[in-house]
Amino acid sequence: MNLTVKEVVEAFDLLFSSLHRKDFTKTLKLNEYGERELLPLVRTYLLGYFGESLIPEAKSSLPGSLSGNGYIDFVIANVAVELAVRKPTAAKSNVSATVNATEVKKLMKHDGLALLVLFDFSKAPYSEDQIENFREWPSLGKGNHKKSSFNVAYFYVAKRKPKTTAVFTKNIRVA
Repeated sequence: MNLTVKEVVEAFDLLFSSLHRKDFTKTLKLNEYGERELLPLVRTYLLGYFGESLIPEAKSSLPGSLSGNGYIDFVIANVAVELAVRKPTAAKSNVSATVNATEVKKLMKHDGLALLVLFDFSKAPYSEDQIENFREWPSLGKGNHKKSSFNVAYFYVAKRKPKTTAVFTKNIRVA
């Protein structure tokens, strides 16, 4: 089964918007969770959404690390997915290109479709121009590296009252 990046973004859009719905979260404050707390919930959600085509913690190449290997958060059919989360009170840099350089390297080395999902629960979301910084991709070190393009899906709260979520995507082409 092959998927498109758009189909994966739609799945994450449903999840992100649901994390802000009172009738879904009830007493849980899921929109205040960080990446570590959300990852098991996201894994369970994706398993229900995509079924057996989900591979969590897939081994990947990671240039610059001691072993040369790393783990991609999820591979859904043919799409590699890395997730980064910014809590409501966290620094703006949590979803920046520099902080997520390791995730970007893993996605650039993935042979196939790749998606970096950024969940921003803060009151001061990034602008589309600030997400453009992902175009300045990190160095993979010495050698002739085969690099793949990847996509960034940035989810944020557009309005507080009534609470409205939004998403925009960017395709990052590697020269």
